Amino acid sequence: MSRSNTYHITCPSCGAQKTVELYESINAADDPQLKDALMKNTLNRVACADCKTSFRVDMPLLYSDPTHHILIHWMPETEAMPRKKILEDFDQTLDQINEIVPDDVSIPQVRLVLSRVELLELLFMIEAGFNPRVVEYVKYSIYSRNLEKVDPKEFRLLLNVENSNAEELCFVLQNTQTQELSSTLSYGRPAYDSMCELYAENPDEFIDMFPGPCISARNLLLDEME
Repeated sequence: MSRSNTYHITCPSCGAQKTVELYESINAADDPQLKDALMKNTLNRVACADCKTSFRVDMPLLYSDPTHHILIHWMPETEAMPRKKILEDFDQTLDQINEIVPDDVSIPQVRLVLSRVELLELLFMIEAGFNPRVVEYVKYSIYSRNLEKVDPKEFRLLLNVENSNAEELCFVLQNTQTQELSSTLSYGRPAYDSMCELYAENPDEFIDMFPGPCISARNLLLDEME
């Protein structure tokens, strides 16, 4: 089920104090209207009555959709909560869960994302039938071959599911600072399909490269650059 809670927040524009209801988790099967709100960028959006500013409150969100076997935890990356800290804390949480859950109980596989746009990208990928690990493998290849133009420190590489077709996959660059979308890159769909066949035969290489729960070519490259 979806869950919301009451929070005390400050308007980033005028500094007015607000008491608002924000969603901590949404179940797309039970509450499809909340999924629509997420897609339309209206979920956890607040309108300040004092200065009329509209702003989105980015906070940890658990997204579930039993129909598509989706369980994704969005933990926003911030200066106070950097990427490495998020990954370390999440791994510790999963270890603690694994320790207390009986061996005969199956634990749902949860994915971790660090931005709203990555959450939406993953949802579109899964619902369209793309293999997320293979897509990240493709991204890793694109990043590695174009590091001067596609620096992972500066850009996210996102799959545009809507504009991808039987001939090619369409990727778009997003500036991590301004969040603006810029150049597009294409990748042959037959090459992706061949990788999916390799994954079906022997997924070990892909799983070793992206063990999860945060399956991200960009994060892997950032770690390799350190």
